[in-house]
Amino acid sequence: MDLHRRGWRVAAAAGLVVVGLVCVATAWATPLTPQRLVTAKGKQVLPSAAPAGAYLAYSQSRPGHPNQYDVYVKPAGRRRYKVNARGQGFAGGIDGTTLIWQRARTRHSDLRLFDLASQTGSVPAGVNTRRWEFWPTISGDWILYGQNWGSRPRNWRVILHDTNTSETRILDERVNRPHTSILPGQVNGDYATWHSFNSRTRVVNVFLYQISTGMTTKLPRPTGKEQYYPSVTPAGTVFYVRSGVGGCGDHATLREYSSGTDTLLAVMPRGYAVFNKTFAVDEGGGVTSVYFDRVQCSTGNSHIFKMTVG
Repeated sequence: MDLHRRGWRVAAAAGLVVVGLVCVATAWATPLTPQRLVTAKGKQVLPSAAPAGAYLAYSQSRPGHPNQYDVYVKPAGRRRYKVNARGQGFAGGIDGTTLIWQRARTRHSDLRLFDLASQTGSVPAGVNTRRWEFWPTISGDWILYGQNWGSRPRNWRVILHDTNTSETRILDERVNRPHTSILPGQVNGDYATWHSFNSRTRVVNVFLYQISTGMTTKLPRPTGKEQYYPSVTPAGTVFYVRSGVGGCGDHATLREYSSGTDTLLAVMPRGYAVFNKTFAVDEGGGVTSVYFDRVQCSTGNSHIFKMTVG
């Protein structure tokens, strides 16, 4: 099943990319030069991290099975380890020493918690259903995640759930609306993000939601551009991807949006794009680490990168 199309396909369980464009340049353009973090074989996707890189979580494809994934955690200065014991695993977000992730088995997907200090797992209350829950992040008591169900058309929701009060907010939904989908970004402090996609009109927009006020803002989007995969800081600064509408590798850039000002941060090498995620970590002192998964469009190979902003 597809989450959306922009010249490549993204499978709902993992963000698996199927590509068909061929470009080979590899140099980053200014102003920032992201740094590759994982050198292991296979495809790495869906990164998240704790401040100062105390923990790095991501999913990696299995040897001999490039479309099947497991969740790995790499503590700073120590060997990585696998989180999921059964089924496939897709990394979500980290808050402190808590990792939230997605477990997929056959046709069912739900959310799990994992304590990075004790290496013990649990199930969050109030979020899992018979529907397909996916792409979770966590901040304090809040869990942001996506949910889809049905077919022809497939229905979509972006949901924010308070594990302390059991309050659930549907931030956006596309029900009985063919050609449309919505995907969660990140919850962080008082803010949450997501993006919407219309495969017929090719319109892709990023949204910012303030939890305390209930106000939703659609980020300005230039004509002929797509904007997607947003993350956010506790102060409401949004990081996202902008590209042309020509598919994978069409002038993809990483950008920052804050207080009405949009800033270019990095330009993808030609023929490269962001796989399916950015993740923002507040390092203090006005510095933010932005993690993302970069894919080479001609091969489908993807790896974890980080850039430092501020």
